[in-house]
This record gives sequence, C-alpha cells and structure tokens, in this order.
Amino acid sequence: MVFLVLLLAVVFHFHRDTSLSQALSRKAARLEIAAHMQLGLASASEAEKSAVLAITDETSKTYADQSRAASAGIERDQKALGALIEDSGTSHEKELLDQFSKAFLGFQRVDKEVLDLAVRNTNLKAGSFAGECL
Repeated sequence: MVFLVLLLAVVFHFHRDTSLSQALSRKAARLEIAAHMQLGLASASEAEKSAVLAITDETSKTYADQSRAASAGIERDQKALGALIEDSGTSHEKELLDQFSKAFLGFQRVDKEVLDLAVRNTNLKAGSFAGECL
C-alpha cells in the first residue's frame, strides 16, 4: 500500500512538472513569434522608407519587394501565433492579437499605397518635371 502511494506521488509529481514545462514551452513559442513579428514590422517599415527615398526605379522596386516580403512573413507569423493563442493563450492575449490584427490591416492598406507610389517613383519624376517647368 505504501509503495502504491509513493508510486502515485511520483507519477503526479512528474506529470505536474511536465504540464508546467509544456506551458512554459508554449509561452516561449508565443513570445518568440511575437518578437519575430516585431522584427518583421521594423524590416517592412525600413524597406518601405528606402523604397520611397530610392533614386532609381529599380532600387525602389527592390526595396518595395523587400517590404512586401517582410509583411508576408508577419502575416504567416500572425496566423501561427493565432493558432498558439487559440490553443493555449489567455483572453488578454487573444484581445491583444485582435487589436494587432486590426492595426496591421490598416498598415497593409497604407503600405500598399505608399509602395505603389514609390515604385512609380512619383516624387523623383515630379521633382524632375517641376525643374523642367522652371
């Protein structure tokens, strides 16, 4: 009887540690994805700015493509994070992801418009045209 109680205590102890370990692992995975998304946002923003400031159409297109690729990576991470949060996240995490998703949609709309204009190099062409008119 004592052996059975000890066996149950050991099993319960390791089972509880496994659950804690799994919970910490899931939390670490969510934090890693969120950090990756933050880096992606910084990369997309920097590439967008470079696309706008680029002197040649080719350079502008290269930076615009980099910005779009970073945004696509953020979307993939967002879906992965959503799945993890749906599986084991808190209601606060779900709310924060929902807020991010809405803000990111707005970012994407503006980003698309800015990158479309940047690739056309309208600032440079407008400046050249203004110079010719003077």
